[in-house]
Amino acid sequence: MVRSITSRAEKTYICPGCSTAVLPGIAHLVVWSEDHLFGAAAGLAERRHWHSNCWITRTYRYR
Repeated sequence: MVRSITSRAEKTYICPGCSTAVLPGIAHLVVWSEDHLFGAAAGLAERRHWHSNCWITRTYRYR
């Protein structure tokens, strides 16, 4: 699942694509797997916050 976050972010996250900060108030994507081996709740718990451009240009590791 990929969800777009416009400006509601209240915390700083580290983007797994570029390893830099996704600052509060910056539009970004929240990505998680619904078909996780241990169920949907586990996939949601492992969600990651990506810069939009990093998600678009990600390598095969995250596809």
